[in-house]
Amino acid sequence: MKWSLTIEEVLELIGSTKVVGQYQGQLTGLADLREAGSGDLSFLSGGKYNKFLSDSKASVILVPADQEGEPVENQAWLPVEDPSNALTAICSHIEAMLVPNPVTGIHPSAIIDPSAELDPTVAVGPYCIVCEDVKIGRGTILESNVRVERGSVIGEDSFLSHGAVVGWGCQVGNRCRLFQGSVIGADGFGYRSDKSGHHPVPQIGIVIIEDDVDLGAHTCIDRARFAATKIGRGSKIDNLVQIGHNNIIGKHNILCAQVGMAGSNELGDFCIMAGQVGIAG
Repeated sequence: MKWSLTIEEVLELIGSTKVVGQYQGQLTGLADLREAGSGDLSFLSGGKYNKFLSDSKASVILVPADQEGEPVENQAWLPVEDPSNALTAICSHIEAMLVPNPVTGIHPSAIIDPSAELDPTVAVGPYCIVCEDVKIGRGTILESNVRVERGSVIGEDSFLSHGAVVGWGCQVGNRCRLFQGSVIGADGFGYRSDKSGHHPVPQIGIVIIEDDVDLGAHTCIDRARFAATKIGRGSKIDNLVQIGHNNIIGKHNILCAQVGMAGSNELGDFCIMAGQVGIAG
């Protein structure tokens, strides 16, 4: 998939007018300083990467505002306060060009229960299932093969990618993103054991996902035994994370890949769990 930007369009995206050097062509690729060639945009965040700047063949480079030196011939530097943030703004624009949002409306193959309440601006893609008494807010997108079970509520401007599942009675806030295969509201892992074996304990609570939460691919958030498993506003959870029943996750937490949390734990705000951290009940 192809895209292109002029240097003038890039400047508009990053809210700047300052250019050092000159480049007149189209930008058609993104690459790091070492691999970039003609037509590529790159960036320098400083530190150990400074040594690669002088030899870079990138056509346009986002550089720190106080960067010393000057570009080579047919190369432009765009000085900005934070090159990484500027690149993020550019990548967001490119993403919108490459992956446009689905058209508002319900795909013919989707199954929507008559009792479900969907805002007219909702997009429901192929083979999605929306069960009875579900409510979905303005601008939310169900990409494809998404299942939203009975009595669940999804807020505004959220995105549920292919194969995501929202279990019965669960709640997803505004501007949340549930990526491929993520599941909220599967049964908590609760059993009563005796000499005859292990017997399931009913898990009749729900999961509450607050606003601006991201859940990575194949991440699972178990429903509570009673009351709710909660994920606080702004938290970002990586792929393949398991959060057990009745956990309370505070605001703006970062949980990296393969974190596993047994039930009934509580995290405060702005906690970071690196990859494969395990937390006992």
